[in-house]
Parts: sequence; C-alpha cells; structure tokens
Amino acid sequence: MDKKQLLRLGGSAAGAVLPFWLLDLTLRAATGCAAWYPLYAAAPNLFSLGFGALFAALCLLPRRTVGRVLYGLIYAAWAVYAVVQYGIWRIFDRFLFLSDFLFAGEGLGFAGYIRQLIDVRFVLVVVLLVLWGALGVWRLPKDLPRRQVCPALVVFFALTQFVAPRLYAPVPETLDWDSWQSSGYEYERFSSSSYDLALTGPYQFVVRDAYLSFLPDADAAEKRAQIDAFFDERPAHADNEMTGLLAGKNLILVQLESVDDFVLNDENTPTLARLQREGINFAEFYTPQYSNGYTFNTEFAAQTGIYPYANGNVAYSLSRSAFPYAVGSLLSDAGYTANSFHKSEAKFYNRGAMHQAFGYVQYHSALDYAEDELEAGDDRFLIDCDELYERMVETEPFVDFLITYSGHLGYDEIDALTTYALEQFPEYKDDSRPYEINGLFAKARLTDEMFAHLLARLEEDGLLKNTVICVYDDHYAYGLTDRAVLETYSEAAGGRLLERTPCFVWYEGCTPQTVTKTLQTVDLLPTLANLFGLPVPDTMGRDAFDLDYAGYAIFPNGGWLTDTAYAENGQVVWNNGMTDAEISEMNAFARRFQEINDAILDTDYYAQGKE
Repeated sequence: MDKKQLLRLGGSAAGAVLPFWLLDLTLRAATGCAAWYPLYAAAPNLFSLGFGALFAALCLLPRRTVGRVLYGLIYAAWAVYAVVQYGIWRIFDRFLFLSDFLFAGEGLGFAGYIRQLIDVRFVLVVVLLVLWGALGVWRLPKDLPRRQVCPALVVFFALTQFVAPRLYAPVPETLDWDSWQSSGYEYERFSSSSYDLALTGPYQFVVRDAYLSFLPDADAAEKRAQIDAFFDERPAHADNEMTGLLAGKNLILVQLESVDDFVLNDENTPTLARLQREGINFAEFYTPQYSNGYTFNTEFAAQTGIYPYANGNVAYSLSRSAFPYAVGSLLSDAGYTANSFHKSEAKFYNRGAMHQAFGYVQYHSALDYAEDELEAGDDRFLIDCDELYERMVETEPFVDFLITYSGHLGYDEIDALTTYALEQFPEYKDDSRPYEINGLFAKARLTDEMFAHLLARLEEDGLLKNTVICVYDDHYAYGLTDRAVLETYSEAAGGRLLERTPCFVWYEGCTPQTVTKTLQTVDLLPTLANLFGLPVPDTMGRDAFDLDYAGYAIFPNGGWLTDTAYAENGQVVWNNGMTDAEISEMNAFARRFQEINDAILDTDYYAQGKE
C-alpha cells in the first residue's frame, strides 16, 4: 500500500471518528467546561478520539448499510445524552452522574419546565450535534480493508486509555491547599461533575463513573480509622447556654420548597416573616448542593448531619444504611413519636424507605388523601386534611417532619399550580415584574398559609405552648430560568451567595435572637440535638452555639465560605481578614471534610455505633 493510499485510508477512517470528537467539543464548549480545564488539553480530546475510533470500528465491521444504521444509533444515543446534560447544566450549572439518572422518572413530572430553556443557544447546540452525526453517517467509508483498519482503530482506543490519564497533573502526596486544583487528584476522586466532564469528555466521564460506582471498597478499615481520627481531633461538644432549652417539647421540622431568602418577607410570607423575627434566626445559613436531587440533598443533610455523595444520590444506594443519629432516630430514642409528611408518593426519592432509615415510623403522602394532584400540591392541604393533621399530633411528645411542595418549579403560564396560586392570590399579578417572580411569590404564599393554619390548629388544640417549629429551605430558587433576575433579587436580599437560604427556630415565648455565624445544612442536626438536650452526635455538622465552632460552609466544588472569606474552584474570591496561612489551612480542610464525609457513607460508619 503506497503513501497515497495510506493517506486516503486515514482520511476515510478519520471521517468516521471525528463526529464523536466534535460532539464532545460542542458539549464542553457550550457548557463552559473551559473554565475548569482547557478545551485544547490533550487528555479529554484523546479520550474522545479514542472512543470515536472504537465506535467507528464497530460500525465498519458489517456491510456499509448496516454499519450506517449502527453508526446512527450509537451517535444518536450519545447526542441525546449530550442534549440532556446540556439542559441539566443550564438549570443546575453541573452534570448528571449515572446514579442521578435513577431519578429520571421523577424529573418527567417537570418536563414542561424544560420548554423555558429552549432558546437560540439551545437550538444551535442541537443543530450542531445533528450536523456532526449526519456527516458521520454520510462519510462512513464502504471499501476500507476491515481486517487492517478495525484492529488499528481498537488499538488506538486502547492507547488513548493508557496515555490520557497519565497526562493529568500528579496526585499530591499530601493534601495541601492547592490539591483540589490537581487534575490528577480530581480524576482519582471524581466528585465534581463539572470538573470531571471537562477533564474527560462525555464518553470517559460515563465509563469512569460506572467503574467507580461498581468498584469494591477495599479500604474500609483505613477509612474508618481516618473518620475516627477526624472526630478525635475535633473539640468535643460542650454544653452551652442553649443546651436543653427546648427539652421535652414537641418538634415540627419543616423543609420549605424554594422559599428563598428574597422570597421570605412580610409581603409574600407574612406568617413566616413573623416567626423568623420572633424566633432564633440563623441569618447566614447556607444549603450546599452535593447531589442533583436538590430537595433530597438538603433533606438528607439536615436529617443526618452528612452530605450525600457529590457524584450521585443516596436515596436508593443507602436506604439500608444505619443512621442512628438522624433527627427521627434521636428523638424516637428519647420517647417521641416520629412521622413525616409530603405531597409526593413514597417511591419519590425512595422516601418510604429513607425516612424509616432516618427514624420516622411512617411517611405520609398527601396524594393518598387528596382528590387530585392540584389539591395535594397546595401545602395547606397537609394541615386542613384532618386525617393527616391527626397523625401529626395524636401522640405526645411528637416530632413531625413536613416537606412543603407548593413552591416547586415551574413558575410560568403553563404550570397548573402557578395558575392556581395566582388565582388564589391575585395581588401578585404585577406586570412590572417577570411573570416567573409573580408565580414564585404566589406559590410561596400558599406555603405561608399552611403555617397560618398550622398555628391556628395547634392553638385550638392547646398544643402550641409546648411545640417548637423549626424551618429551613431546601435550596435557592434555581427554578427561575432567568439567572440575572435570580441574582438581582438575591443580591437585593443581602445574600453573599445564592446558596444562602432561610433557617430559624420558633416557639411561643421565644426571646428573639439572630445568629450571624456562617452555618450550613449539616449543622442543623447537632444544633437541634443541643437545643433539645440530647447527645450531640459526631457528624460532619456542628452545633451552631458551640463556642469552639467558628462556622463555615463547604461546597462540593471544593469551595468554602467563612465569616471573613470565600474561595471557589480553589481560588479566593474575596477576603476580609484571613491570613495566607489560614486560607491554606481552610483549603486543605475543605478537601478533608469531603473525603471524611464520603468515607462515612462508604463504610456505613454508624452501623457499628460511635460513642
């Protein structure tokens, strides 16, 4: 075979390989992956070219007609995957790991919301992906010597698998302040979906995610030792002036849906605003989102004092794990009757099993009592339905976990609950504001009315004097499709970050107090344990009133926030007083925090008890 024939052969093979690489490049460019890892970097491009070669080899084996069909099917599957990931990135600024696809059924219920994402950029991405696939099918060669070309393509794929991982920066021997920035370190850990897809491209992203998901944990004993050391190094919790303040009282723990800090005010939520003013208000409370199931992410963290995996959701994988220090378990051990309540079915986020793991006797779905979805979606129904309310208060002392629903996305004209809320509260039809803001505020008012009804029923039944209401939000209002509007409203509310959300504790006769320490979701469990005079467990969270706890929030991308500084993606964004040494120490601590957090989940740490 002469040089000319070799060039023609190589060009024909490249025509089948390149569309898969172009798909990868389009996805990474459209989603801002260059901010994490350069688009021109060798490793992700090698990975994608290698997989393109493998797919091309498979399609060149049969005759050309069959090969074209096979090529089209393989490419179409990856193109759909790319479009889904692009849509997810537009909403969450991150990608889905394989375990997140377990919630595809839940996501279908909000498919109408995706319509709001379709704009010129979205259409352009889809058009490009279709174009690359069409070119690949058209250019698939028909007269190549398969016996020589297909093995060569497979060998090329194998070489890329060997070479590409070795092009990343070395894994640090010690967890220094900048270890998170090491591409090798992140490739080994594979915990940040945005960084990981930028490092690998979509094909290797899926393969490595699958590999790590099924890889047996051979280091359980070592991980348990690391966890023990982490807790031993941390100052033991000591009683403080708030210890036992609420001992013996009933607890109603309420997780709000999308009632962001700029939503909760006298105009939109007068009842909640009053309770916040009259109670113990945690003014700098943050809800980091480790999993793409944002609501369940916060639900899990608040209940257990542990964050879910950043590279997947725990709702199915850890339903049999032991959480003896979860809110329901702690209070049940203290003689409380524990129940949980929400609109959705028990299978949604596997709550039927997970809430039992958290110590609740039963999970109650409003759908089992309501006439239709719309009635169940109105948070007032949780209190107005006698059967549900009676299960909340029938046996004292009780702990009830309520998850509201009315504030859930979407907020446009096609969302039935939004239309209903605006009919209920027409005063929110304000043409000077975006329609989505009006919808969000009206839906929040439904939630606020639930609290008004709850207080009235507790007062009528003589239970209010002995009942504590703790309220926190699941996440910022990411359902607003206009990011600029969201940031404008959040900034006007005084939030340092979008992740700042409301959290407060109220009870009749409470002396109003504002806590300005930086806190995070996992701090809620130990704080409640301290207030109710229960043993404060060793979890990733700390008691907000612990004098040895300065306060911080740790985010899944390795960033962190304290009262005086904020770091993101390994870089300090602003600093109002931390020294370089303190910043280095906090950077290293943030990575260790996440490793210990995941080690607890990996080893089912609490199954063996921890005194």
